[in-house]
Amino acid sequence: MAKLRFGIIGAGGIARSHANALRQLSDVAELVAAADVIPAAAESFQQRFGVEALGGEDAISRLLARRDIDAVTLATPSGLHSEQAVQALDAGKHCLSEKPIAITLEQADAMIAAQRRTGKALGCVFQARYEPASVIVKRAVSEGRMGRIVHANAYLKWYRAQEYYDAGGWRGTWRMDGGGALMNQSVHKVDLVQYLAGPVATVKGYAGTLAHRIETEDAAVAAVRFQNGALGTIEGMTNALPNAYTRVEVYGTEGSATIVNERLATYYTRSEAPPAKEGEKPLTDLTPEVLARFEAEHPGWRTGHVAVLADFIQSVREGRDAPVSAIEARKAVEIILAVYRSSREGIEVRLSQ
Repeated sequence: MAKLRFGIIGAGGIARSHANALRQLSDVAELVAAADVIPAAAESFQQRFGVEALGGEDAISRLLARRDIDAVTLATPSGLHSEQAVQALDAGKHCLSEKPIAITLEQADAMIAAQRRTGKALGCVFQARYEPASVIVKRAVSEGRMGRIVHANAYLKWYRAQEYYDAGGWRGTWRMDGGGALMNQSVHKVDLVQYLAGPVATVKGYAGTLAHRIETEDAAVAAVRFQNGALGTIEGMTNALPNAYTRVEVYGTEGSATIVNERLATYYTRSEAPPAKEGEKPLTDLTPEVLARFEAEHPGWRTGHVAVLADFIQSVREGRDAPVSAIEARKAVEIILAVYRSSREGIEVRLSQ
């Protein structure tokens, strides 16, 4: 089967991850060109990767008009994803967007409508779902080895200097970033905890700007009730010195698991091991032996953007929905927006998921 030919919209830092991933998938994909409204960014990308990069205000429309491009990835500020995705889909291109899929539910719904109208694939980059720790925990939950899920938490405690926000221009703004520590940084963990524990029913949260000169929040906390009755929490911040850690916890009636910085830190189910004695550390499933078995069960296993793009390409070839579809990616956006609304209005917010 012919390679899927890609264009990248946006030529900044994250575009490099897309380009490097496509290079590693050269057996099934080809990077044809990139486009950026900033000519200097396009020129720098072209020199770095040796592919044509269009620059200028009409660069994106010129890229989308090309017949030698089948699909595009969006490596642009979050506030542009919806408009650019709709434009790409209407131009007959499959589209894979960076996270978050959009910054409002109306924007996400416009993208979903365009995907249905055109029949093209539309997906989102949530690479945390592809880490072996996430796959192992998801499988245990889906197979019932964790029992009924009763509690789940997501924490992201990072540090971002003021210079980080100042250099980006769009970062930390409502119009282009859509939020701060939750929408930009924590969205991966928000997505992962609801992916593992189930859809969210209600949210009660607080958000504040405590240590940066930005419009959006640099710290937020929320209490969450899942549709299955489980309780949990979400915490996101960019004030943690030093750049600390991420953590996702899932607790069920028959077991539990903790993922720290993408690694499976603890794992236990009654059906797989005897109960730990008091004072013992919980069992860890991601031993070298278990990881070797995982790799054997997942030939060609990959992580990061390579995994996301490989799965996206396969979905296009098979004519099925993208693995992390726009409908799936919309869930994290709705949760985060509910935290913002709850903080703003002092109410518990019920979600439509």
